[in-house]
Amino acid sequence: MATGKCPKCEKTVTRLKLEGVDATEGFSTGGWKAVTLLCPSCSTVLGAAIDPIAIKTDIINSLKRT
Repeated sequence: MATGKCPKCEKTVTRLKLEGVDATEGFSTGGWKAVTLLCPSCSTVLGAAIDPIAIKTDIINSLKRT
């Protein structure tokens, strides 16, 4: 049973919305695909991470080219 609450709207978070974003380091032009984890009630960003599916796809495509 989920007991975590959103720090903004204070509703119990039983699921998350994912939103794709680009992540960069400083002023670099390259970057990575990432996702933000959003409260389903108010869309507050609760966390962010590199998109593991995009990284896996990039690695597979890179290996296929060699």
